Order: sequence, then C-alpha cells, then structure tokens
Amino acid sequence: MENFAPQNRAFGREITAIYFSPTNTTKRVVEAVAGKLSGLGGIPLREISLTLPSERKVNIGKFGRSDILVLGLPVYAGRIPQIVDNTLRGLSSDGAQAVILAVYGNRDYDDALIEMSDILSDRGFKIVAAGAFIGEHSFSREVGKGRPDGSDIKIAEDFASSIAKKIAEPSKGALEIKGNRPYKQRLPMPPSAPKTLDTCTSCGLCAKICPAGAIDKNNPKKISDGCLMCCACVKACPQNAKYFDSEIYLKFRAFLEENCSARKEPELFY
Repeated sequence: MENFAPQNRAFGREITAIYFSPTNTTKRVVEAVAGKLSGLGGIPLREISLTLPSERKVNIGKFGRSDILVLGLPVYAGRIPQIVDNTLRGLSSDGAQAVILAVYGNRDYDDALIEMSDILSDRGFKIVAAGAFIGEHSFSREVGKGRPDGSDIKIAEDFASSIAKKIAEPSKGALEIKGNRPYKQRLPMPPSAPKTLDTCTSCGLCAKICPAGAIDKNNPKKISDGCLMCCACVKACPQNAKYFDSEIYLKFRAFLEENCSARKEPELFY
C-alpha cells in the first residue's frame, strides 16, 4: 500500500495533526497515526499544538475538502478539556475528512470521542475514524504506567494503515462511535494548585510548560487561578519539587490506583 495516495486524489493534499498534550501522551499517539498516514500517502504533514496559551491564539484556517485532520485530546473526567473548546469551535471545513483520538488514563473515555465528533461534524468535517488510547494517568505514575507503550504505538500505526484504506475507498455510512448524548455532566472542581518543595531550583521549566499559564516564571511557587490539575509540572520537574496534596486529588488518586490498574487496550472505530 506504500505511496498509493499520490495516484488517488481522494487521499488528501495535506494532513494536519492537532493536539492538546500537557504530559505528551496524546502527542505521541497523534504523531504515530498522522505520521504513518503521511508516510503511506506521501503527502505533507503539519503539526499544531494547542497545549500552551500562545499556541491556542493561532488562527488555524479553513480545511479544504481534500485535507485530512487528525485531532487528539486527553480525556478529563470523561469529557474533552474545556480549555481548547474555543479553538476547536473556530475550525471549519467544507468536507475534510477527520480522525479523532482520545487518550485517557486507563479509567474510561466516557463521552470524549462523541463530543469531539459532534464538534467537528457541526463544522463541516466528515469523521472517518476514531480511537481511544491509553496514556499514563496524570494523577498517578502507577495507573497506565508508561503508556502509550510500544504495543500502543504499533496499534496506532496499524490503525493508520486501516484508515488509509478507508480514505482511498470511502464508505457512505456514518461512523458509529461509543458515547452518550447528553454528555457526562462536568462536575465543579474546587480551586486547586500544585505546591512546591524547597528543593525547587527556580529553573522555570514548570512555568514554561504550564498549559494554563498559571505558574509565575519568576517565582514558580506562585500559582494563579486556572490550574487544570493536568500535572504537567509534577511529571516534568527535574527536582520532583511539584506536588498536589488536596483531599480531592489524594482520594481520586487512591481510587484510581485501587480500581483502574488492570491494563486496558485501545478501542478503534472505522
């Protein structure tokens, strides 16, 4: 199937990979799928991160009918992150094909895929495939530990091969995706912010990677409103100086480690 796409104009003239990925798990899955599609089709690939505040201000532009979008988002409490909502609703197309990917921390992806599908469908995209993959949970290094791993990436690349065949020979039926309408209700979360140990060296890495821009770059111990509890700072800190100790965080982490440690496998729809 290598290089079949240049002879098939239906395959697309550009693949755009868009992701929000504070701890890089979603990015790895998106790159595996989009990279494989690009290689199979011999067509250009552009990557767009929505992770940082400055990145979400970029005007992505309209997608043409022959373009392909690969969109990947992490799952937060069964839904997509609200912080990217405005950016997604600014996308538009007149029939571009889209692949949607949800990455969750080995509990459940609930309604995230169907929510992504609805948003893109309402904006003129045709959903041709969807996948739910597992990433190490942001709250615990023991839940989904090391995921996506080599097996997950292999599944993602094989999934891309199946998607390429479908794009080359499109079906007319609507894609059925797991999820519920109305979506799972977003529960109000009490304000929370990471704490900082005295071992912090003020290197500034946590402030640089914070998707909410909530960490002061001059004083990393100072946290403004808006923390997502994505734990990017906790996992990236070279001194292991960032941590959460709120009651809700500790209770949910304990629940996850007790009930969600058994390995789950990706679910694919195409």
